[in-house]
Amino acid sequence: MSKSILTTISIFVISILVVVAGFFLLDIEKTALHFWAFGSLLFSLVVSLLTTITFVAPKKNKDSIFYTVGLSGAGFIYEMAVVISLLFTKAFVERLNSFIFLQIAINALFFICVAIIISVSGRMHDNNVEISENIQDGKYNKPKRGGF
Repeated sequence: MSKSILTTISIFVISILVVVAGFFLLDIEKTALHFWAFGSLLFSLVVSLLTTITFVAPKKNKDSIFYTVGLSGAGFIYEMAVVISLLFTKAFVERLNSFIFLQIAINALFFICVAIIISVSGRMHDNNVEISENIQDGKYNKPKRGGF
């Protein structure tokens, strides 16, 4: 494993341990809603860990700029959506099913966005490779019909 992947894993393990310790050591009411909020926060941290590992891993057959910027933007928006939904847990006290649906919807939208980003970055990489090969072959140096 590379040094950047080990650093990423260690940072996220520390943050996960802080969240777990905070939940059980602080005076937080242990209701079903709070357990779901705790679980969704842990799940979002694991998803963010995997997303961050993909940033530092080598990017084969992907347009690296679009891939990195797209995933980092999607990851940031995802984390903000999870944190904002956790801040408004008081609104879901009587509606636990609505909170669970909200968390599932946030995760589903994130995974759909990631799938689109990976697909588009792969296509952009293929197009860039094809254009580079055409430039190397001199295909774009030939004048068009009626040209000089």
